[in-house]
Amino acid sequence: MDAAQPLAISRPAEASRSLGGVQRAYFYLVALVAVHMVVLAVANLLRVGAEIATNATPGGFTGLPFVFTDLNQPGEVHRQQASLAVALLVVGLPAWLIHFGYAQRVARRSIEDRASAWRSFHLHVVVVVTALLVWGYGQRTLGLILQGTFFRTVASNGSFFGLEPQWEARALGAGAMALTAAGALAYHLWVSNGDRRATLVAGRAAGIRHLVFYGLALIGLFGTAIAAISALTQIWQYVVDGLVVPPGIREFAPSPFAGREATLRFQLLLIVPQIVAGLALWLGTWIPLQRGLRGGTSDTDVERQSPVRKLAIYLVVLLSAVAVLAAGTIALADIGRRLLGDPVVEQFSSLQNELGTPLVTVVVFGAIWIFYRRVVSADASRETEKERAANVRRVYTYLIAAIGLAMLAIGLAGIIGVLGSIGMGINTHTHSEIATYGALVILGTPAWAFSWWQARRRLDDDERRSLPRRGYLYLAVFGGVVGLLVFVSAILYRLLNAVLAGAFPLSMWHDVWHFTVDAAVSAGAFLFHLGVVRADRGAQIVAEARPHPFTVLVRAADAAAARARLAAALEGQADITVR
Repeated sequence: MDAAQPLAISRPAEASRSLGGVQRAYFYLVALVAVHMVVLAVANLLRVGAEIATNATPGGFTGLPFVFTDLNQPGEVHRQQASLAVALLVVGLPAWLIHFGYAQRVARRSIEDRASAWRSFHLHVVVVVTALLVWGYGQRTLGLILQGTFFRTVASNGSFFGLEPQWEARALGAGAMALTAAGALAYHLWVSNGDRRATLVAGRAAGIRHLVFYGLALIGLFGTAIAAISALTQIWQYVVDGLVVPPGIREFAPSPFAGREATLRFQLLLIVPQIVAGLALWLGTWIPLQRGLRGGTSDTDVERQSPVRKLAIYLVVLLSAVAVLAAGTIALADIGRRLLGDPVVEQFSSLQNELGTPLVTVVVFGAIWIFYRRVVSADASRETEKERAANVRRVYTYLIAAIGLAMLAIGLAGIIGVLGSIGMGINTHTHSEIATYGALVILGTPAWAFSWWQARRRLDDDERRSLPRRGYLYLAVFGGVVGLLVFVSAILYRLLNAVLAGAFPLSMWHDVWHFTVDAAVSAGAFLFHLGVVRADRGAQIVAEARPHPFTVLVRAADAAAARARLAAALEGQADITVR
């Protein structure tokens, strides 16, 4: 061999080859089972150790509470639980190290493996499971610590307040699971982020990641919202009861150990951990997702164009809008029925108490609605394509318009129907029902009118052709037709039944009146939106018929001769000019 010739060392083909689809499935599924065995084992070993150290009775096997339910022999239960945890660790840890370790070595050499759907599935199933474990057991740990710390004196005086016995050991056990799951969560997030830094993760792999992260964000957001509504409602009732004491409360002197202040504090301490855990879950997923939209790279395009992102955002907008409008309707209906003469008959309630939950719901979900409305606008501004940006706004606009139209139609039909009942002298509608119809009209009218005005303001040929607009219009037309079919059939049924019976009581005419009003409102919605559909189609036909100027370039050796030949061929066609 020539001394100057470099020595070539070849690596075995197996070392650089990526995993096949079946191999990936095997390695990642086994690793998925094994890593959860390890999490259960470590968490329960820590829990058993804490219970023995604090001389506490055994709790359930964390993660598998149905195992070892006979707690009559604490020492035996601890021994069995520790044995099961060690067995899970001895079997699960080597299995995870072997299978995930090999998959990691292959992924470091193969870009294809880093971006595979099976790898993404494994990583993000672990992420979603461990994140939910941290979320659930973390709030239980914080709740037990807060309750035990602030109510220890009260509990010793005989007021139990639901405080768990041996809360210190239970908090340590829940904390052990939260801490163990947090370690597994952090590691798999680190691996997932490393994959995205090393290569572009798109397609099904990116879709799995988005599904997990946006799902966790929604769980955290709505969990926080529900907990915040509960906490604010408790505070509202405490303040209102101090200002306007309900009749039932005046008859009872408060217990010295169950005063309203202590009860409120304990209830808030139950809710605060839920708010903290929910905010941590939402912010811990939403902020990284938002950061992924910046940078202008191909990975940024994957994040921005994710269908899961659009679905999640519009789901939040839909649910928050429905919650705000529904709660607002309930609040206005409560006020309306009191104005119509309904007394407060509940012994421990008042109008102020009844308004608490609806108004708090409007505030909480109203803030969410406003926030995600701004997210929709921000997403539209980031779109590089004009049509795609416009569609982002259109979906939101026509979604709110559809909700407002439904509320307006139901409320208007109800109000007109009630007026007819009053005119006939057989008003069978309660004040609550009448007030609800009025509230639907009051809130549904601006929701629909403002959205429709925005759509009209941006009306052009692209708007008319857009899928969100056509979807809204045809849904409204379909709803109007269905309403006509149903209510006209009901009218004919009542009339034919009366003819065959030979009797036309006032109750029959009352029913016919209501069905007629419902049919008329359905017809109104149908005719209005059908007119819009026809106008849109007419405008599109005119736009298509309008001449569109374009230029044809002809190359010839003799330009003058070419012009003469073209002019002769196109003689008599005034709309074509030869230059």
